[in-house]
Amino acid sequence: MELKGLGQNVVCFAVSTQEGNPDIFHTKPVKVIDELQEELKASIVIVAIGVTRTGEVIKQLQNHIMRSVYHVSKEVMEDATKEIIVESRKLPIEKNKVIFSNYDGMGYGGNCKYIAEKFICGHYPVKLVWAVSNKNIQEIPEQIEKVLIGTPQYYRELFTSGTYVTNTVHNLYEQKRKGQFFINTWHGYGPFKLAEGAVNKDAASRERYSKSNAASDLFLTASRFYTQVYKESFFYEGEVMECGAPRNDVFFADNTIKTSVYKKLGVFSDKKIVLYAPTFREDTGSSFQKYDIDMKRVLNALGQRFGGEYILVYRFHHYLYALGMPQNFYADAVDATYYTDIQELLVAADVVITDYSSLMWDFSLQRRPVFLYQNDEKDYENDRGFYAPVSEWPYPKAHTQEELIDAIMNFDHDSYIKKLNAFLEKYGSCDDGHAAERVVKRIMEEIEGKQT
Repeated sequence: MELKGLGQNVVCFAVSTQEGNPDIFHTKPVKVIDELQEELKASIVIVAIGVTRTGEVIKQLQNHIMRSVYHVSKEVMEDATKEIIVESRKLPIEKNKVIFSNYDGMGYGGNCKYIAEKFICGHYPVKLVWAVSNKNIQEIPEQIEKVLIGTPQYYRELFTSGTYVTNTVHNLYEQKRKGQFFINTWHGYGPFKLAEGAVNKDAASRERYSKSNAASDLFLTASRFYTQVYKESFFYEGEVMECGAPRNDVFFADNTIKTSVYKKLGVFSDKKIVLYAPTFREDTGSSFQKYDIDMKRVLNALGQRFGGEYILVYRFHHYLYALGMPQNFYADAVDATYYTDIQELLVAADVVITDYSSLMWDFSLQRRPVFLYQNDEKDYENDRGFYAPVSEWPYPKAHTQEELIDAIMNFDHDSYIKKLNAFLEKYGSCDDGHAAERVVKRIMEEIEGKQT
């Protein structure tokens, strides 16, 4: 409406409850609809919300008298978005502004977080912006401006930022402006499950991946192996920086993260943590059926083999969020599915159990035990596939409950470390604790180069 010069006609934003809402939004008051009886009689109501709630709102509005009601359709929103993008792209680019997108607004974590924190710690002369899908995310430092994805402000920040950093495929790659520097950090690096074009091999997918990744100016990697993956599976021919993963710098530094995680999760300091973090299945709805480990037996086995008392912390893949997470999936365990930064969980964990997730690469940089429970290995390989055969992975593997208990009880630390070191060397581990530093330096060189 502002684009059309009608912004002054907006009386207020109407909500069903004041709880969780601001008093003012975009310079307009926010009011509870039940308190707007008289205003509604002279007003037009525009329903502009997510489609899943539209019917509910329309039904509620039937209890009120008003001039008329309009529902903003998907087509209208798409047209409005296009206009906002066009207007945003006319604004000048701010060379020293960096915008971050972690899994398209999921929260404060991933490689993006550790690059941003290096900027903050170094007091660099840059403006930092973080794209969020929920403005109520609390953990983002005050030095970083939050912007809600899909709002006009988001598009203005996105298309006026000199540098854009993401860890996934961005849908607005075709709108990239000349002079913007796009960095993709990606989010997995070992020779595990196939990615991008290696999974979706049809011509349409290949073209989409090729176009989207071609918009990037720089890809980061924590392994030499992934340099080749970017070329073959991502159809990317640009610059690759073998600098390590910024998120993995935490494994090489003295920090208080472990203590902080224990406090946040409510775990007593005398306990040890086993983190169970499986990945998703292509048929996401069937994923939970694969997580059938008898955790009580696992905890007992870990205590017998490694000593101490273990507590289970589990974190499911973010692809499963939309399915509705089962409550108390494991008895007497801590559900950390919505813990934003999994890297912090990996620092706190003494042992990790997963299946095919590339987090095994990250965690094993600490040279701690990783166990693989792969009760559907053949099915998963047929559905998804791997870059290197599972038999080559250095982590103890199990297809059944009994095999998992046996792998734990007979864990040979010296043999494990020998195999792990050879594996990391073969696939070219680049992590040494200075990845974020290298990335910030590269961004600053780009900024300073543009300014001169």
